[in-house]
Amino acid sequence: MIIGLAIFFTVLSFIVSYRVVVGPTITDRLIGADTIGIFMSMVMLMIALEYDMFLLVDIVLAYAVLLFIDMLIYAKYFEHGELYR
Repeated sequence: MIIGLAIFFTVLSFIVSYRVVVGPTITDRLIGADTIGIFMSMVMLMIALEYDMFLLVDIVLAYAVLLFIDMLIYAKYFEHGELYR
């Protein structure tokens, strides 16, 4: 069941990658890239839970925090045009 969900999230990531490549605006591309990151972190979490690799859970949490910080930096940059204002 868990591996099936991991495969499902992987397929969804490939579908969202269309929006990253073709997206008409930079916002669509950023949201698509963040969605792919969230889906891949969910896949890593499901694999970690399935195979009892609890160190991977910590790595997934760190990756999720980096994704969040990354999106904050991109949002600030595209709102103001610079990072230090």
